[in-house]
Amino acid sequence: MNVLVYDAPVSIAHLVKSLLLSRGHRAAVSSDPEEAARMLSTTLFDALVIGPAGAPEAFAEFVQDEFPQMPVLLAGVPVAVAPAGQIAAVLPAPLSARRLLAAFARLERERADRLRRLPVAIASEGLSIACRLADLTPETMLLCGESDEFHRYFQAGPARVEALVAGTPLAGEITRTEVDAPLRLRHVALRLEGERAREVLATLLK
Repeated sequence: MNVLVYDAPVSIAHLVKSLLLSRGHRAAVSSDPEEAARMLSTTLFDALVIGPAGAPEAFAEFVQDEFPQMPVLLAGVPVAVAPAGQIAAVLPAPLSARRLLAAFARLERERADRLRRLPVAIASEGLSIACRLADLTPETMLLCGESDEFHRYFQAGPARVEALVAGTPLAGEITRTEVDAPLRLRHVALRLEGERAREVLATLLK
């Protein structure tokens, strides 16, 4: 996941970033609300962490209005309260690495579930083969499927794939394929062309 950490004054940002990087996430830090809003507007981020001092009202309203489905974690807060609405987790001080990483593991599972529910079909050469989305970033896509049509298409060895993901055309070069023979499940990894994956990812946050 791509995570923005808003922390002003800076107190937990470096710890949070280090923990997230250790688990393969990508993280950026900002202590300026206007800069943080501009960063979120790139639609590159999947989640927001807010430090113990909270966030200015204007920034909080921006996040709620523009990205109502973006999960927000409050980290290192003085008083633990139950998460509600857009607040996905509240992590009290002193900040626990175990609780932070457990919260992000849950968010990863929820994000993967939402991706799998998006309608996806191979749309190359006039074909329409239904499949599923196992993962999506602005640069990469991981498709999976077990149908005979899906297997036959990739057994033919195409180098490039075009697909419709939630109605948005995405295309890219195949970088890897893997087959789980017992489950008849094939995974196909793509390096995407252009930036249209951001449009799909933005729908998960709005």
